[in-house]
Amino acid sequence: MVGRYYEGSGAQRKALRQALQALHAREESDQRISDLLGRYVAAGRVPNFPADTTSVLSRPTIQRIRSADDRVLAGIRPQTAGLLYNFLCNCEELKTHLFDDTTRIHSAHEFAPLLEALNRHVGAKEGPLNNSKMKSLEGVFHLYRKAWTSPDAQAFIRCIIRFNWVGDAMFYTEEQVYFDTIEELPVDETDTGLVFPFGTNVVLLGRGNEKDLLKFFSIDDFSTHPDGHQKVHWFSGNFIAVNGKGPHPGFRAYAKRVKPDEEASTKFYAPNELDPVIVKRLEG
Repeated sequence: MVGRYYEGSGAQRKALRQALQALHAREESDQRISDLLGRYVAAGRVPNFPADTTSVLSRPTIQRIRSADDRVLAGIRPQTAGLLYNFLCNCEELKTHLFDDTTRIHSAHEFAPLLEALNRHVGAKEGPLNNSKMKSLEGVFHLYRKAWTSPDAQAFIRCIIRFNWVGDAMFYTEEQVYFDTIEELPVDETDTGLVFPFGTNVVLLGRGNEKDLLKFFSIDDFSTHPDGHQKVHWFSGNFIAVNGKGPHPGFRAYAKRVKPDEEASTKFYAPNELDPVIVKRLEG
């Protein structure tokens, strides 16, 4: 059996050559394959091959793989074979035996396979939200929630959360850099995760970049419900982080889009320092 995405086996190399030969027999030119590959890479739609670190393959390279004997084929660089293989697994315009039309997520992001698995196995059977509508979240937000470093005080933190569209799905990065003036504790954390639509809600699932930390957000309220066109200006929901032994309490969270002329920043708020309107949202 040939694996779904490229793992470097001889069987996969031969399957790649066979796919290219089939396309050639259908009079699909090597130049068209190269051009489409370039578009997919630029859009971040080739799994495991991010646009900022991937070079597009030339027509002669594709021709060389297509016409290679077994010895030459075995010597093709794994990066080259893998890029072309994973591209053909997802390219709707060049359907071969490698193409899988059940794939729902076409993205180079490292969490794309997890998002695909969630959609496939535990996704909501009915909308109204789907991956394409998550584009309404794209951009930068200030995210407010109770300060986990001072759980017994009425203290809060402001984080930066960035939503990035990669391929045809949304992913996020959360940054919190602040000094807790109550516990006199410096915090510097960055978390990365996926954006998963579920019914009328949006779920964020992520992990810490430097330590074992699992984060979960359930977003249930928006300024305008995501439709893929209009920008979401604020959202709120519930948040929980799992780290160490526990316990792992949950908190309300509220996020507001950062204005184009405003610079995003993180901050710690001691008691009575945060805007009462935001505090009320977090206590609701």
